[in-house]
Amino acid sequence: MTPPALRCVGLCRWYGEVQGLSGLDLEVEGGVVGLLGPNGAGKSTLMRLVTGLARPSRGFVEVFGRRMDRPGRHEVFRRVGYAPGEDVHFETERARDFLTILAVLGGDAPGAARRRADAALELVGMEEFAAKRLDAMSKGMRQRIKLAQTVLFEPELLLLDEPLNGMDPVNRRRVMDLVREWGREGRTVLFASHVLHEVEAVTDRVVLLHQGRLLAEGRLEEIREIADERPRRVELDTDHPREIAAEALEADLVDGVSFPGGDLLVLETRSLDRLLTHLERYGEGGWISALEVEEADLESLFAMMVDEGVTR
Repeated sequence: MTPPALRCVGLCRWYGEVQGLSGLDLEVEGGVVGLLGPNGAGKSTLMRLVTGLARPSRGFVEVFGRRMDRPGRHEVFRRVGYAPGEDVHFETERARDFLTILAVLGGDAPGAARRRADAALELVGMEEFAAKRLDAMSKGMRQRIKLAQTVLFEPELLLLDEPLNGMDPVNRRRVMDLVREWGREGRTVLFASHVLHEVEAVTDRVVLLHQGRLLAEGRLEEIREIADERPRRVELDTDHPREIAAEALEADLVDGVSFPGGDLLVLETRSLDRLLTHLERYGEGGWISALEVEEADLESLFAMMVDEGVTR
């Protein structure tokens, strides 16, 4: 059986008394996976452990079946591309020269290295800035240079640490399109961000980290189900608020009711689908003039899971 692109087993990392990761078990294989968590959640620590820039305090990492704490791990590095969160550039070099140097260090002859550098610049839309020095570039341009060096050798596993930071809307869209394309090609992309809607734009598969621990993982729709375990709010505009509330309570469809004023009625429920079906007859009878369901967006969902310590 083919091993996954990335496998973490009991992975721990401490920085003195500070916990970077704690007991992480994770497998990532094929397509785009969002790595979500606030700053300090352990996203960058995980990527540093995967790339060998840090050593585990306990546990281990496997990349394409190869243990990163054993001899021979360097053989897999050509199959991995890494865009770190911090800038790691040769500041006085021009963009093309910077990438050419990396390609030569990776084993290319000078001519092939320059062609590889130009192809990477074109891919990220930076070909017109090939002769521009890195220390004269904006934050967003430098981010795209990092992406160019990440894909320089057409890796199978891409580790992207907050890749959209500092980018303008046009280039953010371009990068998100590239990430989705890489996933469709069968590559494995670990896309780290603390902004949930960025991840939602490129994938529905997510891993949530909080304080170095795995909070939840799965598809977005599966994780959204966790929100259904918490009461949802349904707001009605009705001439019969007390009658509707009484019948919903009697049918055991709500956990709470409130009357904000006027013709408004707010119902809290853990059985949203059943409640909406129950309310249909009131709507058909003209008792309800407006109905709104308070949807939990991804930001509030993440906050709720952290606050309540929900894990899956």
